[in-house]
Formats: sequence, structure tokens, C-alpha cells
Amino acid sequence: MLAVRALDLDFLGSTRTRARIGPLLLVAGIVALGAVLWRDRLLADQAAQLNQRVGDSRRFVQRQVPGAQDQTRDPKLLALEVTRANAVLANLAVPWDTLFGELEAASSSSVALLSIQPGSGGRKVQLAGEARRFDDLLAYMTRLESTPGFANVLLTEHEMRNATADRAVSFTIAADWVGRQ
Repeated sequence: MLAVRALDLDFLGSTRTRARIGPLLLVAGIVALGAVLWRDRLLADQAAQLNQRVGDSRRFVQRQVPGAQDQTRDPKLLALEVTRANAVLANLAVPWDTLFGELEAASSSSVALLSIQPGSGGRKVQLAGEARRFDDLLAYMTRLESTPGFANVLLTEHEMRNATADRAVSFTIAADWVGRQ
């Protein structure tokens, strides 16, 4: 027959072993929790940096460059834009020193220029200003016409003001600028 062993059930057991293992397990758990929280913080920082880089990359890719986003543009609109761009370039290429030199050659103390606006292509110039008298304005126009840089000097608009004012005539002059290089 088989020998049956007696079971030793000690529910109270030795409290000494449990007393030593409990605090050690608590300290190990706290250390493990600290390590997990530290690693979580590192990963969260890395994720934030990567999200920032992804956002920067998306903004770079989605950046709108004029004309680059739509390759199926209407050729008529494209030609119109090219024409406008060429007009802007022509205005930027105006040799302002030469223009100002010609205007200074015709200047007078009785006439004050308020604005100078080159026309399209830089071949026309519109001048706005004020003169003390109408005769001073006509003399200024004659001097402009006699300079080598201007031709077809025309008075396009004028307004007579109060004669007691220092500047009695407001005017606008259109001229062809032939001295343009």
C-alpha cells in the first residue's frame, strides 16, 4: 500500500520571511515605477519632437509657391501673368538717375513736382505738381519739351486755385520719355 504523507498546513506560518520580503518588494516596485515614469517622459519628449518635425515637414510640403501647385493652368492666363511680370520688370529697370537729371534740368523755383510715375514699358512719364501761375506751368512745359529726354509734353489736367495761395495751379503732365536708354 502507498504511504500517505501528512499535509502540513500552517496558515500562520513564519512571519519572519514575510516581514523581510514585503519591504523589499515595495522598494523594488517603487524603483520600477520610477523607471517606467522616467522612460515614459523620455518617450513623450521624443514623440513631441517627432510631431514637431512632421508638422514642419508638412508645412514645407504644403507651402504655396506661386504657379508651382497647378500644372494645368490656362495658357491665356499664363501669358497674361507673363505680360504683367514683364511690365513690372520694365518699371523696375527704369534708369531713374537719367530721368531725374532730365527733370532737374527743366526745374524751376515756381514749379514743384509732387509725383513722378513712369508709364507701361517706361516710355511714358506722368508728372503731377503745382505751379505759382499758369505762365510758370507753360514755361516749365516748354523747358521739358526742349530737353533731349522728353517729347510730346502734354498738359492732361489742371486746376486753378485761389490766387492768394503760394501754389495756384495744380497740374498733371504726360510726356514721352525718349531719353530712356
